[in-house]
Amino acid sequence: MTPNEQTNVTGMEHRDDNTKLGAIKAASTICLLAGIWFFVSPWVYGAAAQPNAWNCWIIGGFMVLFGILRISRPAYSTALSWCNMVLGIWTFFSPWIYGYTGNSGRFINSLCIGVIVFVFSIASASIARRAHVVPHPVAH
Repeated sequence: MTPNEQTNVTGMEHRDDNTKLGAIKAASTICLLAGIWFFVSPWVYGAAAQPNAWNCWIIGGFMVLFGILRISRPAYSTALSWCNMVLGIWTFFSPWIYGYTGNSGRFINSLCIGVIVFVFSIASASIARRAHVVPHPVAH
């Protein structure tokens, strides 16, 4: 292999890592947006005065936090995708846990947000695992 071919292979690997980092960020952005929506949903569905609205605010807040951290440092924060996956499962089952299955809007919203966060957080973590993304050293 000539030095030019080595450079070309290295350049392709770098481009592939950038593509995977972009996919991780895209999946994490979807989780972030879902978390924002889950956070504001008690006001949208008129449930902000109910005690179970705290579930949306706390879980949605953590989804937003994990999404921001995952987007800002995708090579270092794979565990946050797995945490978001657990939050997606919790969100899916929260209508039964907190007893708001009778409010069809909130019920469907929780199911959809739960599935979205679950699927995209697994995608984000899986891409990172397959990519073996190693942060590039910063020149000083």
